[in-house]
Amino acid sequence: MNIRYLKNEELDTASWDACIQESMPSLLYAYSWYLDLVCDDWDALVLGDYEAVMPLPFTKKLGFKMALHPPFCQQLGVFSRSAVNESLVNAFLAAIPRRFRGVNLHLNYHNPLKSGVSRRSNYVLDLMPDMDELKTHFESSVIRSVRKSEKSSCALLEGIDLKSILELLAWQNKDKNMGISSRSMRKLERLITVCTQKGVLISIGLYSPMNHLCAVAVFLKDRQRLYYLLGASDEIGREYAGMPRILLYLIEKFVGQGYTLDFEGSEIPGVARFFKKFGAKNSPYPVYSRQGFVMSCYFHSKNLILRNFLRK
Repeated sequence: MNIRYLKNEELDTASWDACIQESMPSLLYAYSWYLDLVCDDWDALVLGDYEAVMPLPFTKKLGFKMALHPPFCQQLGVFSRSAVNESLVNAFLAAIPRRFRGVNLHLNYHNPLKSGVSRRSNYVLDLMPDMDELKTHFESSVIRSVRKSEKSSCALLEGIDLKSILELLAWQNKDKNMGISSRSMRKLERLITVCTQKGVLISIGLYSPMNHLCAVAVFLKDRQRLYYLLGASDEIGREYAGMPRILLYLIEKFVGQGYTLDFEGSEIPGVARFFKKFGAKNSPYPVYSRQGFVMSCYFHSKNLILRNFLRK
């Protein structure tokens, strides 16, 4: 099997993007322009004449290359113009060069591996049924909270400006101690800007009776999938059921058009329960990890720093 390791500058991005577009699944995360935005750097594995591909996002830690999954990019792995089987995925994983002293990569839900990986939860909702059918799977609390919000003078608007999105997210990041780094926030700012320019971003906000943005959600859209990139709300937004109302609005907007709503998670029990209230089903994906000595030392040192900080 002719799987080549290619550096980023050696890639034919037109052929790469054509492979992603023709693959199943065709996930937005794997397009070259998206990887350029979210990765510190990335190289790739390519089978033949771009018959199948696998991005290798990487960063340098302690002076060594480590293939680590980037933020704002839930699933990557192997993408192929033809059916993907376990032997193909294993061949790609075996072809990851040993120059990467550690590997921790999220594969995608169409990469069938029975062993050697862990699995993470991801909730999705098929929007093909009509709205009446979808609502039969909603928890009653969702409908009640949205109806209560609709009776208020709160207003839903699309096309929220970047500054307002980032300000509310920064407030929530601090209030909830979410740990989003300033570096990740800069990547997110660039990602939102470019996705807006490309016409693949939907932002929806809830404004309070005092015309204050109290909840916002950002979604990405390709030909068949809606990706819940981020959501943020303050106390007023939670009081007025901002996120349930935004999600219901999005579902009603795209119902019956062949889309799948991808909630992008979650392993957090409370968040998973919230997604399941809309009838979403778990579609887990594999995570492949190969921890070399350098990577083990890196994570060990991070844990020591964290423990010392917590003792203070």
